Amino acid sequence: MSSVPSSTDLDASLDAIQTQAPPKPTITAKGVGLAVAGWTLYAFLYAFFIAQQEPNAPFVGLLAGQLIFVLVLGLYSVPVWWVAVREMDRSHWGWTLGAHLCLGPLYAWGGLESYLFVVRAVFAPSIAAEIGAQYQWILFANLTVYIIQFALYHLVRNVQRLRQKERQATEFLAMAREQQLAALKAQVNPHFLFNTLNSISATLRQDPERAREMIAKLSDMMRYALEGPDREFVPLREEIAFTRRYLDLERHRFSDRLRARMDVDADTDALDTPVPPMVLQPLVENALRHGIAPSEDGGSVTVAVTAEHDTLDVHVEDTGVGPDADDPLSGSTDGTGLATTSTRLERTYGPDAALHAARNDPTGFKVWFSIPRNGAADS
Repeated sequence: MSSVPSSTDLDASLDAIQTQAPPKPTITAKGVGLAVAGWTLYAFLYAFFIAQQEPNAPFVGLLAGQLIFVLVLGLYSVPVWWVAVREMDRSHWGWTLGAHLCLGPLYAWGGLESYLFVVRAVFAPSIAAEIGAQYQWILFANLTVYIIQFALYHLVRNVQRLRQKERQATEFLAMAREQQLAALKAQVNPHFLFNTLNSISATLRQDPERAREMIAKLSDMMRYALEGPDREFVPLREEIAFTRRYLDLERHRFSDRLRARMDVDADTDALDTPVPPMVLQPLVENALRHGIAPSEDGGSVTVAVTAEHDTLDVHVEDTGVGPDADDPLSGSTDGTGLATTSTRLERTYGPDAALHAARNDPTGFKVWFSIPRNGAADS
């Protein structure tokens, strides 16, 4: 029997996604353009602020001084970004915070001293003296600029990580659905196909017409199973039709040992509700394989589909030998199909759609689930 990913396996793989991260950030033309725009805007705003405080000062001179200032700070930002953002991208946040606590004061002090050096070399000494008089305030302003800009860098980086994680999770779930469906088909096809072909072979000479009907039903079932991976959802009516064919073929194999019935009490709109493909067949197969087959007297299998208000209720019950395990949904070998079906329902409709199971009275086993009517599925 092919192994099928269980709920535990899927959850473990989803947790592993959290350890993955996007590639290290790099210097790009877009990033440089945004930085230049931000620094230029800061220079204009700061020059305008100083002009309000000193109306007699020429605005062009103030702007030129601020452009030089932001150029110095911008150049200092590059090595800090390289160390604290790029090289420490996958380091623990504590180490990154420690690096910023060391680099921040150096950035503020080095940027101001470098700016004063340029001002003394280019402008009049009196201007450098005026800047020196505001030394502590400018130092504090530089530190504030450092905090704001690198908080923005880390915020953008965290958003990138979240998007990467969401994209990986979406891709993983899509692959998981395909793997689960492929594994289900691999699990169903060998046993069912072998048994059905034997039944057709035994019927061919005695009742050729009946054998042709069985071949047609088997062909329709195989086509439906092969088309499953190409469709994320199918109408409930197609699942019911698929299950009817499956029961018809199995009824012929079990002969008088199997009494099968399908009760569908749902209107046309309800039968159009989208469901994951091959969601009913594993429940019926479980009833036949573990309930009816081991019983010498056989038993009955009933599939009931009921539409009530905003929900669709699906029950599958048998009067066979009953489950061996206390918890058939635990993901053990006998309950793999049930555990996988429950996982698929939960990941499609939410935890309220999980599969429920109980012993049938007086003998046998029953499973059931409820889903939103008309396909309110979580994408």
